Amino acid sequence: MLYHSPISGDRLRIGKFCSIACGAKFLFNSANHILHSLSTYPFPLFYEAWEHGLSPREAWDNKGDIAIGSDVWIGYEAVILAGVTIGDGSVIGTRAVVTRDVPPYTIVGGTPVRPIRGRFPRERIDALLEMKWWDWPAGRISAAIPLIQSGNFEALKAMF
Repeated sequence: MLYHSPISGDRLRIGKFCSIACGAKFLFNSANHILHSLSTYPFPLFYEAWEHGLSPREAWDNKGDIAIGSDVWIGYEAVILAGVTIGDGSVIGTRAVVTRDVPPYTIVGGTPVRPIRGRFPRERIDALLEMKWWDWPAGRISAAIPLIQSGNFEALKAMF
């Protein structure tokens, strides 16, 4: 987590059963600079030195929290920017830079990311999002692991 300032109040929410590779980075709002200002320098952060009356929160553009859904795989050295939501079941490629939201069950890659393909057909994605197997009780998940691992969607759907 980079630029996670207590002043900002930013939050990182990570769902269940996520895989986050080594070197993945989450850049929070305090890494941003105000682009509509005539200067990109963060004067409000140095409120004591400059006596300008601005709040330190006015030092950056606030894009919002970072939200990672459940069953997400974030690849090696991927970078996730503030304000991004990554949908359930998505895959973020190695060294990708995620600058915008990623729909559920979408594989993305590149700098900035672009969709590569969906992991499954739309109707299967909708069914998986409805099932939310990651919210099942532990015993039920344990019983479903062979079905999840083998990709036996119909049998998993029958458990729902």
